[in-house]
Amino acid sequence: MQELRRLEPISAITSALGSIKAATDIAKLLIEANTRLEKAELKLELAGLVEALANAKLQIADVRQMLGSKDDTIARLQAALKLKGRIALKNSAYWLTNEADGSTEGPFCTHCYDSDKVMCRLLPDKDEPGVKCPECKSTFASKPLFDHLRPEVEQKRKKYIDMVNRQDEKRGFNLFD
Repeated sequence: MQELRRLEPISAITSALGSIKAATDIAKLLIEANTRLEKAELKLELAGLVEALANAKLQIADVRQMLGSKDDTIARLQAALKLKGRIALKNSAYWLTNEADGSTEGPFCTHCYDSDKVMCRLLPDKDEPGVKCPECKSTFASKPLFDHLRPEVEQKRKKYIDMVNRQDEKRGFNLFD
């Protein structure tokens, strides 16, 4: 099947060239035999010439479409290959490395990328500490991811723990004694 697809543009080009050759042969015949052909024969040969040129034009348009499709496929595969070199798995999510400065972007959903090759950014979930994919609705119970996306929540949590510890110290209460 794949070999057949490789041959499609070649066979279409061959067919187009055949139509162009037929049109050229008809044109040569008309030039050489203009005087000996009757009016009806001349019209028939001209109709054949027009038909051969129209077929060649259609076949060349098909070749253009096939080559354009193949160019799109090549560009998509090159982009996917470049992306694959920049992606890394860390803390249950994918992260992209910026080639220029080495910084990272993310986190991105592993399910969406692994199944559909789509980079979908994870968002903080209401249920702390988790993150959720807005596309596939997958949830990840990952404190490092949540902390990355919502550092202010972790800062508030630490402040609250420090406040409780200070209050406990003032009261003389210590769980670890």
